[in-house]
Amino acid sequence: MQIAAPTRFQDSFFQEKPGPELGGLDLWTKRIAGKWKRRSSVLKPWMVVVEAAAIERETLADLSDKEINRLIAASRLEAAGNASPSPKVLALICEAARRELGLTPYRVQMLSALALINGYLAEIDTGEGKTLSIALAASFEAWKGEPVHVITANDYLAKRDALTMKKLYARLGLSVASVIGKTEPADRREGYQAEVTYTTAKEVAADFLRDRLQLGEWERSGARQHVRKFVKAPGSGMRLTQRGLFRALIDEADNGLIDEAVTPLLISQKIESEELRLACLGAWKVAEFLRPEIDYRVHRGRREVTLTDSGEDKIAEGDEFPDVPLWRCPDRRRQMILLALEAQEFFTLGTHYIIEEGKIVIIDESTGRPMPDRSWKLGLHQIVEAKEGVEITAPSTTIAQISFQRFFQKYRKLSGATGTAREIADEVWTIYGISTIRIPRNLPNICRRQSPKFYLSEADREYAVVQEILSCHQAGQPVLVGTRTVTSSEQLGRKLGLKNIEHVILNATRLPQEAGIVADAGLKGRVTIATNMAGRGTDIELGEGVKALGGLHVIATEPHEARRVDRQLFGRSGRQGDPGSVSRHYAFDDVLFHTFLPGWLHRLVSKTADPRTGKMRSSLICRGLLRYVQMRAEKLAAYRRKQVSENDRQQRASLGFTRD
Repeated sequence: MQIAAPTRFQDSFFQEKPGPELGGLDLWTKRIAGKWKRRSSVLKPWMVVVEAAAIERETLADLSDKEINRLIAASRLEAAGNASPSPKVLALICEAARRELGLTPYRVQMLSALALINGYLAEIDTGEGKTLSIALAASFEAWKGEPVHVITANDYLAKRDALTMKKLYARLGLSVASVIGKTEPADRREGYQAEVTYTTAKEVAADFLRDRLQLGEWERSGARQHVRKFVKAPGSGMRLTQRGLFRALIDEADNGLIDEAVTPLLISQKIESEELRLACLGAWKVAEFLRPEIDYRVHRGRREVTLTDSGEDKIAEGDEFPDVPLWRCPDRRRQMILLALEAQEFFTLGTHYIIEEGKIVIIDESTGRPMPDRSWKLGLHQIVEAKEGVEITAPSTTIAQISFQRFFQKYRKLSGATGTAREIADEVWTIYGISTIRIPRNLPNICRRQSPKFYLSEADREYAVVQEILSCHQAGQPVLVGTRTVTSSEQLGRKLGLKNIEHVILNATRLPQEAGIVADAGLKGRVTIATNMAGRGTDIELGEGVKALGGLHVIATEPHEARRVDRQLFGRSGRQGDPGSVSRHYAFDDVLFHTFLPGWLHRLVSKTADPRTGKMRSSLICRGLLRYVQMRAEKLAAYRRKQVSENDRQQRASLGFTRD
């Protein structure tokens, strides 16, 4: 059933939330004034609505489909003038979900939907049904007549959720579509014409920039009053992809608002340059020749390389440098050699990128997913290609860019949901002005989380992990093993193969099998090794007889920079009151400890290891050190996000001008 929607197109394409740049005491006051709202004062009136809606929904269950459709048409008109749904409207949307999806929303899911509708960042524990809560909120918001963007963590989730919720939206008279990386340009505009569009932060921001490029001179001249005319006029020759930035609901909001904000989004175009190709090859040859600690020093905590006096002398000689104009400038030559050293020290095959069909494909470290259409800037991508001996592609020049902080501030109304909000509540409130509210669980969490175990070396850690997997496998309990990189997942898989343990691997090189691997991960006796791809947004259903065996057992093999990412992996087990267990096995030669733990402290703690098993004896001290290095990593990431936002602000200020 399709119902005509009330249309209210307004020019919010240029909209940006106004607000002064705060600092000092003003900023400090804002940080403590509203990032968390008192749950009792906020949730209490919502609970009244939820309880009334639950009673109302039970009465709707006895009505015929024809009567429900009549009520939907009437409620849609009512919703257009209300900021928040009445119990009757909320109950009707929930009843539609029951009839079309076979899912009856819990009270906490209704509560979550109200939090989203009212503009909050809702911390909803993993497994509590965020996908349905967001769909309930998106339905009500779309009834108001403005397009709604549901922004998810990756293409897989965007496409999956749009298909899963399609019947619900259709019953409510709403159209839904997904816009992902593989969506053709001709289909993108159609995708944004839907009343609810599922997409990712990268895709929606990139399409926004492409539209800005199309507007070009019109926006720069300040002739915004003409934009609506061009959007509507079929003969104008200008066809914008998006209809504006009105309403965004962000699933896995910590990923969209925080993790993605570490780097700005760039729109680039290729420029053929034989000079740069030769210069990149030359820079890599020089980098291979230079010696660490003698010619250069590596500062891993800052991800920075500096040349020593010996290194400066060597790169100044220039006897073996390519004879291209780019190298005749000492500063440019030095910059490219430093980039080559960064590529050598900080960018690793199987961790930061993979090679597919002879091309370098970047891996998103926070999600573990490949980003085939992305490239590093300033020549770094070409130097990595030189490092791996693949064809050097044409460099890119930036023609448009925007920070994710500024992009999300352009939405008229913004809210989100995630299972891991507590660590980012301060930053989300300061940057986006969104308060965080914690939603109670539907059922108690009975998942058993063991204390982390620490080992001196990776070899000791892997031996313990394999033994634990073997024990669970023999008992028939399904196991999900979380690894940080493609390389480590494949390496662990080989070790299990030597033990004749049947297993499957999910990483950036195995995308086509993702849906099937996730669907079977909860079956009895299943062993799944996965990178961060399985740590966010995946709902692993338990197979027959698995609850009696203790549910899904999750094994974490390496700590992440952000504690949030670890908690997302743990959240795959013990969902919706199911049993489950989590164990953690960490080695002191993991990247995180090497990067952020002082060398002298690392050596001191290493002396406490058991020489037979490699297991660290002082567990309490090791847990304190783990918290210390993760906090350092989180502070560094927050600083980088702040720099991205500040650079964006400075760039806008420097480009400002007036016209007569």
